[in-house]
Amino acid sequence: MRRLIVNADDFGLCDSVNAAVIDAFAAGCLSSTTLLVNGAAAQAAAALARAHPGLGVGLHFNLTLGASSAPAADVPALLGADGRFPERDEIARRALRGRLDRVQLRRELRAQLDAFAALGLSPTHVDSHQHVHALPPVFDVVAAECAARGLPLRQPAVLRLGAARPDLGRRLRSGLLALFNRRNAWRWRGRLHSNRGFASLFDFGAVPAQPAAQHYRELLTSAAGDPLELMVHLVRDADAVHGLTRIGATAASEWRFLRDGGLVPLIAEQNLRLCTYAQAFEDD
Repeated sequence: MRRLIVNADDFGLCDSVNAAVIDAFAAGCLSSTTLLVNGAAAQAAAALARAHPGLGVGLHFNLTLGASSAPAADVPALLGADGRFPERDEIARRALRGRLDRVQLRRELRAQLDAFAALGLSPTHVDSHQHVHALPPVFDVVAAECAARGLPLRQPAVLRLGAARPDLGRRLRSGLLALFNRRNAWRWRGRLHSNRGFASLFDFGAVPAQPAAQHYRELLTSAAGDPLELMVHLVRDADAVHGLTRIGATAASEWRFLRDGGLVPLIAEQNLRLCTYAQAFEDD
């Protein structure tokens, strides 16, 4: 039976995201989430995680939103002129130009892991906000830390769907991500536990306005690999994440589908075993 990890990103971003994650978990459609330790609702998210011990919670490593967990003076190469994290495009430019200091990356990663522990939680795995860990210099730092700690690390693979019609920008970003993934998988082969399949609504290029069973069925049947991660984004109220993310409407639509139990029959239909990252690799 193939293993399926349904993971909600951005736990701790705000109370509306936190509530949506718990809704989907209670509906049997979600097994895992990843926590932004510098999110405004991180403390509340940790309390919810402790109240729902069956929910796997990993670290959502963040370099593109809010304040650093390490002192700003210790990680200046990761910050903008305002002393906060810059947007993803700027982090990508710095990475491609060799301007991301690996010592500072390690310092920030460990500070976020320490903040996670201070919340009273142990991470099941690590992924990152906006897939920044796929950037090779970031990946090498995160992978080394995960290997040392025995933590699984997400591989954000690119799923090619025949019906998808992404725009040029999306095709270019997907091409770069696929290139980085191949490099990262080759460099770290045999040294990490990672998902071997990955899918999300973003693989459609134009995200469905109203996600339905046929969309998730296509993702689950098209994505090869075991374990497979289905990445989701959830929020009860799209307005609650205005200014924090551009995908609020998508997240609200996805929440409604998962809240109503829409994935449950599909998981059974596809003969999948819903699990956390920790459970997926407990026998390895």
